[in-house]
Amino acid sequence: MALRNISKLMEADPKYLLEATHAPEIMISPEIASASQEIATMYESEKGAGDGWLSGAISWKNLRESAARNFRSLKEANPSSAFGQLFRVGTQMVANAWAKRYPVTYTEIAETVQSTNRQEFHNPLWGSEFADVVAEGKPFREGKVIGQDVEIINVKWGKIEAFNRELFDDDQSRQIGQRQRHLGESIKATMDAYFSRKFFGAADATSFPFAVPASKWPGIVNKDGTSVTTPFSVNMYANNVGNRPATYTDLTGPAILTGLNALRQAKDPLGIPIVAIADTLLVSTFHEEKAKALLSSDYNPFVQGTGATTASSAVTGVVGGILMNNTLKGRLKLVCNIFLKQGAWALGVSQQGMIDQVRDAMEIVQEVPNSGDSFNYDTIRFRSRIREEMDWVTPHYWYAGNDGSIAGTQ
Repeated sequence: MALRNISKLMEADPKYLLEATHAPEIMISPEIASASQEIATMYESEKGAGDGWLSGAISWKNLRESAARNFRSLKEANPSSAFGQLFRVGTQMVANAWAKRYPVTYTEIAETVQSTNRQEFHNPLWGSEFADVVAEGKPFREGKVIGQDVEIINVKWGKIEAFNRELFDDDQSRQIGQRQRHLGESIKATMDAYFSRKFFGAADATSFPFAVPASKWPGIVNKDGTSVTTPFSVNMYANNVGNRPATYTDLTGPAILTGLNALRQAKDPLGIPIVAIADTLLVSTFHEEKAKALLSSDYNPFVQGTGATTASSAVTGVVGGILMNNTLKGRLKLVCNIFLKQGAWALGVSQQGMIDQVRDAMEIVQEVPNSGDSFNYDTIRFRSRIREEMDWVTPHYWYAGNDGSIAGTQ
């Protein structure tokens, strides 16, 4: 029961505080929980909205002064610890709420799974072999069952942020007092940025303050016996049949059609076809508007035909034309990741093949004001923390048109 209540507390809902106060692991008194509930209700945008802690009208300075005057009614021994508990509750609520509001894209691509260990083993099995014609009186042939062992080890992420208490006390715009909001957003932004490089599989140590390691996907031996060691290869399905072009290319209508066709040829290492019907197009901001035109135009936004770029140059007899219905309309969901390299794009099956493995959910903790560096330097310190990892389990369901090495045109 206690563990369930702890997870509820992480969900930034005031009502859970009252349910969780009997759990010794949480260390929040019933009085603090009750005060938190009252504050949230007082500042709600409308009754029952549950967004009181997010209100810009909250004055953290006034809350601190009120806690100092009424700390005994909060059953605390001194004003610092009274406000400390109240502040930590508000910090967690605000940060979690804003983290949920941050428009991440990696959850559209990767499947989110829960983890209970340091690492998790994923064991995708390849499809069943085709059936055989069995002659009368002859035995059935035994098929192979082949899979992989993919290990994904969880990684801990976090940051400590501190500022002088004077900034907090004298802040007229309340920007410092609402710093919890940005901590919640930054965790989600970090994971979205991490995903933008981990998706294509190559290591990257220069784009962000943190290094992104290469994918640890163990690779396969394709049906023709060729070793494939990266998530995107020209030999992923068979020799010279893969989930990327030989040379990365700009995002165009014909390039999308090429990718869709490549996915329909997907085969596992046994040579068994994989049903990979793409439903998502992933692009960088560079191609966002171009992709919208390609996916939403009523009529063909491009001329289909060998080398054709205008109606007058279209090859006679080739399907396509300016007034032809756009066969891509409504077919793919557009996902734009702001951290992708310029020109990068891919298409595939949403939440299929890549894993977002969550060991510990996001938490924002404020250091107790009367201890540690907060006491020594009279600072207010927050720490963000999350533990998860992303990587490929089966990249067969995705086609990479460009990893960002080709700039392309808008």
